[in-house]
Amino acid sequence: MAKALVESRSESYRSRHPLDESNARLESALARIIKPDHNRFELAWKSDAEGLVLEARFAPSGRTQRLLHGISIVLTLLVLSSVWALVAPDEERSVRFLVPLLAVLGILGFPLVVMALGSQREAEEADIRKAIRRALTDADEPRADRSR
Repeated sequence: MAKALVESRSESYRSRHPLDESNARLESALARIIKPDHNRFELAWKSDAEGLVLEARFAPSGRTQRLLHGISIVLTLLVLSSVWALVAPDEERSVRFLVPLLAVLGILGFPLVVMALGSQREAEEADIRKAIRRALTDADEPRADRSR
């Protein structure tokens, strides 16, 4: 999950519309779901024998990478301070217990943080992929009634 959190992904979407109409539909669809500070993808149009293709490249968030590096530094400092607390002869018993306990809890909690960040990225990208597919295909069909 951590590797998927920091890697770039690329996908292709075939459009059923001409370039101008595809651009207009795409901008309209993405404007509804994209926050101005979360623009972490690049779009490029290509033409082939079968028609127009949109190449979308999703990049990882710089904020997420900084957060992961920060957590790694904090965990390293906790492990070093745990070793120091256990080795130092003049430390109180509570410090000898609490500092290693914090280090262990931090190490056990780190995978949960990575999974949460990965799930958030996947959900954001899924919304974008869905909007792109709807914009480039004839997805103007009525939705099924989900209230039943």
